[in-house]
Amino acid sequence: MQPHDDQQSLLRSSGSTSGLPAAMTPAGAPGTAGQAAQPVMIGRAGVVEEILRNLAGATPGTGCLLVGEPGIGKTAVMQHVLRHLQEDTYIVQVRGSEFAGRTPFGALTFLLSDLDPELSEHPVMILRGLTRLVTERAGGRPVLLTVDNAEELDEFSAMVLTQLVLNRSAGMLVAFRDFSSAPAEFAGLWRDGVLARVDLEPLSVPEAGAYLGSLLGGTVSRAAAVAINDYAGGNPHLLTLAQTDFRDAGRLRQHNGRWILAPGEDIRGGRVAGAVMGNLAHLSPAQTRLLQLLSMAESLPLPLVLAWLGNTDLDALQEQGIVALDTRPVPDVLISNPVVARSVRAGLTSAQQRQLFEELAPSFNTGLVLDPLVLARWLDCIGEVPGRDLAVGAARQATALGLPETAVRLISAAFSGNENAGAVIELARARTAQGEYGAALGVLARFRGSDAVPSAGDRIRLTLAECRVLCIEATGLRDPRSAEAAAEPTRMRHTDLFEQVEREIAELDGAAGADSARRELALARAECHSAHGRFLVNASYLAGLEFPDADFRILRAAWLSEAWSMTNRQDDAVELAGTVERMLEGTSADVRAGVVGRLLHTYLITGALSACERLLAGTTGMEGTHAELAEGLLHAFAGRPEPALAALTPAVNQLMVSGPAAFLPLAAAAAAYCHAVEERSEDARRYLQVQRSAADGGPWAVRRGARHFAALAEATLGGETGSARFVSLAAQDQRRGAYAYELLARLTAMRLGDAESLDDVLSAAANQQGDFAALCELYAKGLGNGDAQMLLRASELAAGAGHVLLAREISEHALGIASGAGDRATVRFIHRSRRTAAPDAPAEAADEFLGALTARERSIARKAVAGTSNKKIAEELGISVRTVEGHLYQVYSKLHVGSRRELARTIAEQAGAKK
Repeated sequence: MQPHDDQQSLLRSSGSTSGLPAAMTPAGAPGTAGQAAQPVMIGRAGVVEEILRNLAGATPGTGCLLVGEPGIGKTAVMQHVLRHLQEDTYIVQVRGSEFAGRTPFGALTFLLSDLDPELSEHPVMILRGLTRLVTERAGGRPVLLTVDNAEELDEFSAMVLTQLVLNRSAGMLVAFRDFSSAPAEFAGLWRDGVLARVDLEPLSVPEAGAYLGSLLGGTVSRAAAVAINDYAGGNPHLLTLAQTDFRDAGRLRQHNGRWILAPGEDIRGGRVAGAVMGNLAHLSPAQTRLLQLLSMAESLPLPLVLAWLGNTDLDALQEQGIVALDTRPVPDVLISNPVVARSVRAGLTSAQQRQLFEELAPSFNTGLVLDPLVLARWLDCIGEVPGRDLAVGAARQATALGLPETAVRLISAAFSGNENAGAVIELARARTAQGEYGAALGVLARFRGSDAVPSAGDRIRLTLAECRVLCIEATGLRDPRSAEAAAEPTRMRHTDLFEQVEREIAELDGAAGADSARRELALARAECHSAHGRFLVNASYLAGLEFPDADFRILRAAWLSEAWSMTNRQDDAVELAGTVERMLEGTSADVRAGVVGRLLHTYLITGALSACERLLAGTTGMEGTHAELAEGLLHAFAGRPEPALAALTPAVNQLMVSGPAAFLPLAAAAAAYCHAVEERSEDARRYLQVQRSAADGGPWAVRRGARHFAALAEATLGGETGSARFVSLAAQDQRRGAYAYELLARLTAMRLGDAESLDDVLSAAANQQGDFAALCELYAKGLGNGDAQMLLRASELAAGAGHVLLAREISEHALGIASGAGDRATVRFIHRSRRTAAPDAPAEAADEFLGALTARERSIARKAVAGTSNKKIAEELGISVRTVEGHLYQVYSKLHVGSRRELARTIAEQAGAKK
């Protein structure tokens, strides 16, 4: 049973076979030691389970349709299903092909050859003969027919196979590339409910990352996974080709053992484009011409398309899923799959692109309007300079879509000087988005020095563009292309400019553009207040602002929820953030990008970790490195170091290569803390060095988060100033009005053993809203009063909110207090609760049970349980026998046991309960 080509993308074995990549090592391949491991599906486990449920153990008369585009992994899924069923099921594998489809019963030739020739003269006789044949060969086992490429079956083969299902002689698993061209017999079985349909969807970004990792033999950053998955459309076969295209272009390379996305030009041509174009080779010249036009124009009105292509040809393209009809607001035709559109476009020479443009040009005079960015880029590709208004509008659109390089190119081509205010504004915005702050300020300065006289509205927009750059520089970020050393700004120049803009807007006095300028100023000031950690100011500033458009209301609410989360209105902040989250559906990508980060910050600092997880799981407003970093920070904050490092490690490597630089210290510090928790000291110190070496700039919350995790890492490594650093941070937070961070710092100082912080935690928590503040207050009270029951309630609150490490720590305090007080009932309750909460961690059971002991007591307890005599223990540890006996007395007392035998039995019970 040979695997199909697209199988290798989805199979992964824990072993490796000489000559085969690990991702496709089949069971029983030569060179493997012992029994080969069962290959596992990457990204398709749910599909396999659904198919197995529909097959119901290959029950006769049931079946499943598997539908998916070429290369999506249908054959791999089918083979994996067969591995589950092959021991108890008789499997007949049938494969359709263009050649076999030309002959009646062509796909069943391998079975017909075993029939009596007299039975091959009539379809009914063939059906009876095949029924008898497979029944005899099955030997009482259920029969499963598997049919791949079923759309290429001849009608006689299709009839016989479906009749075997209808007469309940067999079950069926059948795969189609295109179900619209399925033989009528299969469509009938689906309509009658005999065959259930399962559609094989493209791989998600995490699935694609796992698949690419299996191919490359290492971790792949989220940014690389996003780029390659978009390039391949989530198709496993194309992903195999895409990773090679990216490597050949220098866009995918290793950094510290991780695969990251390197900066570079867009990939043109390559293996993916070749594979896609090969699948389109059957199209007529007219159909191919239409696809070429659509690849450049993105979409064209239906009447215009019908003038070039007849209804029959267009219907054929629609039936094959190559083009689609978008009826909003007027009927437009577009290529269904972006991968197809890009591949067709990549195959066009500049001369062909010009010819297509000239062919379409007359339609511009009769009302055809293309998207400004699409038109400008088309003109740029054929060596034509876009008109100035078109270039400015297209540049604005490109920057909003995260394509600042395109914006710079379009403006630079259309404008030779600095005489146009609109062009200068868009060029400055694009340079700012690239992180070239010096270049942005230079563009603005040259315009001020020119003879151009901007309008009042343009002057305001120019000043606001300068404000944004100066605000970023004031946070400590600088242009990485500048050789000058970063300097701490002595004066916030941009705040003076904001006041200047306020005066200029007031002078407009209701003139056209005044409201737009006021709106832009409001958003710029809100962003500035947040960037510098002025949350009290921002809460006050945003409270009175109101503009009619929906986008502004969403952005304002996101800023406000963040400000409230810092300033003792945590419940209000979380409620408002939830409202904003529900409003995001249908908003533009740039609005979502500006909002999701604020919501995550709000949820994280208020301890609403489940809301963080929900937002990350469902949002499309954050992807790539930002999403990877957010996931890592969530796990780190919750005290889950391993999943945190799975995200943070590739994120750090990606940030080191391509930025944004502001986030590198935060990612590195969080990774250092997680390594420290896992007792990997060398790795922790290495990441701390990365954090210290990185530029300390960017939004205040990002810098504050980096300091939090760096201090935690150093304290976990045994630093002597851990609690003192958090006391200092808390004092700074209090002066700034960032009260949520103050509570977090005081709580951390208390956790690190600073007794004086206990009252500070109570004071800070009493002034804040929300479950996290209540948890902190309960923890501090329980610790201060030595109340094990109160600590247990705090531990339950922490666990319920997802704070794994904090819950465990509070539980340890409760256990210590209960053990010291001789409260056996509470001790037993704590151990029982741990077994219930963590049934999947048998290896940690004994360690958890011994958690109330000192390190020396644990060591002696383990030796005693192993049967080592007191004298031998004393010799091994270099202490007296009496000292050993004293330690064992403490062990028995704390764990409420009376002998070595009882200690051994109890530890065994603890471990056994977790298996």
